[in-house]
Amino acid sequence: MTLLRAFLVVSTLLIFTVSIYAIVTRGINFPAVYFGDLLKLDWRAQFNTDLLIFLCLTAIWVTWREGFTPKGFLFGFLCPSVGAMFVCPYLLLATYKANGDPKELLLGVHTDK
Repeated sequence: MTLLRAFLVVSTLLIFTVSIYAIVTRGINFPAVYFGDLLKLDWRAQFNTDLLIFLCLTAIWVTWREGFTPKGFLFGFLCPSVGAMFVCPYLLLATYKANGDPKELLLGVHTDK
């Protein structure tokens, strides 16, 4: 669990750093870049499609993990819209709430069932 937590901390710092740099140097209009690349149907489109699928899968899991509650739907919405800037801190906090128990980390509110 220590390695996972360290990875999540480093990943959170990295994605925030890269995002802030991109906003400062390129502006905040990421949807135009993302969807523009997606529509070109080249390797960037393949990567962006793969990323979108991963983010949607993560959103479904997080929403389910939270028990399809309003909080779960909010968290599910944040997964594809904010990406790793939300998911990494969410998972880091979840590791502490689960006291390092992998079953509780993966199942969330479904642990007791």
